[in-house]
Amino acid sequence: MKYWILTLSLLLSSILLVDARPRRKKHQSKRSKHRVTRVVRRSSGGGNYKSVWIAPHQVDCNGVALFKCFQVKYSPEEEWQTYSGAIDRFKFVEGFEYQIKVKEIKLKNPPADAPDTKWTLVRVVSKQEPELPKLPLASQWILSAYYTGNAWEGTNSKSAYLTIARDLKGFSGTGGCNRLRGNLEANGQNVTFSQIISTKMACDKLQAETRFIEALGKANRFDIVGGELTLFDGQTPLMKLESYR
Repeated sequence: MKYWILTLSLLLSSILLVDARPRRKKHQSKRSKHRVTRVVRRSSGGGNYKSVWIAPHQVDCNGVALFKCFQVKYSPEEEWQTYSGAIDRFKFVEGFEYQIKVKEIKLKNPPADAPDTKWTLVRVVSKQEPELPKLPLASQWILSAYYTGNAWEGTNSKSAYLTIARDLKGFSGTGGCNRLRGNLEANGQNVTFSQIISTKMACDKLQAETRFIEALGKANRFDIVGGELTLFDGQTPLMKLESYR
C-alpha cells in the first residue's frame, strides 16, 4: 500500500512540474516583448542634429509680408547666409552671436515663404558679444555720454556729432543747433581740436552745444575701443562718442 501511495505522489509531482514550465516561458515572453516596444517608442521621431552659428543682427526678409530673418552659418569659416525659418524654443537677443545645436525635421508641406525644414533648439553652446574691429579716428562720431567726475551720464539726444577728415587735419559737425568746424592735430594717441567756429543760430539746445564745444577744446588725448571713441583731458575722461557706422 505504501508503495502505491509513493508512486502516485511522484506521478503528481511530475505532472505539476511539466505544466508549470510552459506557463513561465509564456510569461517571460510577454515581458520581453513589452520591453522592446518601450525602447522603440523612445528612439522614434527622426530628424537630424546640427550645429548652427547665429549672427548678432537679423536682416529684413521679403515674403508674403516683411519680417526679420536670422543670418546663419554651419562653421566659423563660412560666410553668413539668410535663414527665413523660425527656431522653436530659441530666445534670440539682438547684439549677441550664438552657437547652438538644433534638431532638424523635414516638412512635407512647408509654407511658401519658409524653408522645407523645421529647427528646434536642443541647447545653446555659446552666447557672446562679437569683437568689433577698431575704427580709425577719421570717421563720423556721435556724442553718447559725458563723464561727470565719478560716473558716465548719457545724453538725451543724438544730435551732436563730429566728422573727422581723412587727412586728420580738420573736422566738421554740429553741436545740436549750429554747424561746427575747426582744425585738428593727431599724433599717436594725442589729439587737439582748435580754432573751433560755429554758426550763430538760436535754439533751445545752446547750453548743451556749449558744453560739447568746451569739451572738444579741453581734449588732448583719445582712445578707440571697437566702435567707441573716448576723449580725455590728460587722464580724465571728458566724453564718449559712438561710431555712426
